[in-house]
Amino acid sequence: MKNISHAFIHIVLFIYVFGLVGQAAVEEMDIPQWVLKGELGKRPQRMTADYPLSDQSNKGGWQKYELMSDEFEADKLDEQKWYAHNPGWKGRQPAFFSEGNVQVSEGKLHLTMRKEEPPENLKDKGYHTYSSAAVQSKTRVLYGYFEIKAKPMRSHGSSAFWFYDIAPELWTEIDVFEIGGGVPDWKKKYNMNLHVFKTPQEKKHWSKPGGWISPDDWADDYHVYGLEWNEEKLTWYVDGVPVRWTKNTNWHQPLTMNFDSETMPDWFGLPRDEDLPSVFSIEYVRAWKKQPAQSKSLFTDRKFQQGFLLMYPRSSQGRKTEAVLNFGDSALKPVWYLAQWGTKYTLAGAECQKFPNGDRVYENAGKKVLVGGPNSENRDLILAISGKQEYGDKVRKSGESWPHLLIEQDANNIYPLTRLNELNFHVLLKLRDFQDHMNPKDFDTHLHASQFQMFLVVRNIDKQSKDYMNYFWFGVPFFDSRRDIPKAYQARDSGKQDATGKFIFTIDGRAVNYQPMKTKKWITFQKNLLNDIKEGLIAAGKRGYFSDTDPAHYAVVNMNLGWEITGTYDAAIQIRDLDICAVLK
Repeated sequence: MKNISHAFIHIVLFIYVFGLVGQAAVEEMDIPQWVLKGELGKRPQRMTADYPLSDQSNKGGWQKYELMSDEFEADKLDEQKWYAHNPGWKGRQPAFFSEGNVQVSEGKLHLTMRKEEPPENLKDKGYHTYSSAAVQSKTRVLYGYFEIKAKPMRSHGSSAFWFYDIAPELWTEIDVFEIGGGVPDWKKKYNMNLHVFKTPQEKKHWSKPGGWISPDDWADDYHVYGLEWNEEKLTWYVDGVPVRWTKNTNWHQPLTMNFDSETMPDWFGLPRDEDLPSVFSIEYVRAWKKQPAQSKSLFTDRKFQQGFLLMYPRSSQGRKTEAVLNFGDSALKPVWYLAQWGTKYTLAGAECQKFPNGDRVYENAGKKVLVGGPNSENRDLILAISGKQEYGDKVRKSGESWPHLLIEQDANNIYPLTRLNELNFHVLLKLRDFQDHMNPKDFDTHLHASQFQMFLVVRNIDKQSKDYMNYFWFGVPFFDSRRDIPKAYQARDSGKQDATGKFIFTIDGRAVNYQPMKTKKWITFQKNLLNDIKEGLIAAGKRGYFSDTDPAHYAVVNMNLGWEITGTYDAAIQIRDLDICAVLK
């Protein structure tokens, strides 16, 4: 159907510089497929938004994938999920992508095409007369079910929903649809395509197109468009009814999700003035992934809705509870502990502040804990701490304790490491505030820092082992005021009177993220931690902390996440979509 994909224009900047546009000969591969002929027939009724329209009883075992789901109920695009442009492409000439053409209003995402001259720096690259719009996901996905409710533009521009990514040895693309809603010969055509541009075995661009003819014009109304993508095949849906399936021979690469409007002069012709501005509108995008049958989250209440058991400021008192922070609802049963060790400002006497957007806040001079409402921009949790208030004019010295603000929970599912195929960690973090109040002449890089990190307790659970109940700290670092990306760290837990003396094994921050948190943008941290934990166990044995390093005897039994402030710093981080999930053998 289409002789050049979006991504074919993206690949290298010199394509833009020299203005190469147009079509290229593409071989069509012979892959088994089926395409619907005739009308859709009976369409399923929507009973719940929790599952795909085509599978309302959830026979497929779908679980919502929030990173690529959006109801567009805010007044602007969610920056933690989406770019309001395509980071690797300026647009298909002659139209350029303009962020001003991306808007969220009245519960919908709107991508506009209009007459507009480009910036001067694009005029010598083939751009002129028109601007269009693009939105790209900030994360990539491999397999799942993806569904949008949308109404394409009624113009000679293309409205498109597609997936792609370009890696050094792998470049593939899935086009869910490309629709010319105002083009007489195309406005009823539902165009679907698959592209392979490069693999380690293949260097020639080839595609597998498919098309279905609707009895109606696509631009007349909203329809539900879906793609089910798994290891075996890809299936396209319209209003919950399958219209095409194709064997999955090559699409096994994590891809970004994309929506855009483009000019396609060789395919649809140029937009007519009377059709502009034209708008491609999306009411929602929903994504699901299949949770492995033997997949279990280790921790519960991951949205923090049950509140906290507040521990005393002195760690020597262990888990004794100074107060229950239950937002004034005695029916809630907190599973999270809140550690405030080393503070001089206990939250025990703080009143819960409640706000119309559902936010609930406990706050004093030294710290703030905010549990956001489900639709609040502050969801799920914000932890803020003030080193300036805690230390005052004092400078921390070696051997002295320091303020903490940590959430902690025991694992509700405990599995020996050898029972796991994976231990998948995921969280979204955004640095909301950071202020350095240290006097440079007092600063000691070995003593003073603001750190936000996670520690897992990896304990020997075999009663027959010599090391039964012994453990080490496995760390994942996110923020360290001393550097852009925290470094790996292996040492004995020491430095203060109540230190445990246990082995600390912290992985390099680059293993989970390459972007500095100081940018104050949303950052996704995700990794299968299983092999790293096993590496930490071996390292602990080599250093003499264990005589028994058999992974069958060890399990993750606890986690904590939060701030440790060893200098005069004020800092706040927002936490979303936290999960540690064990995939069992």
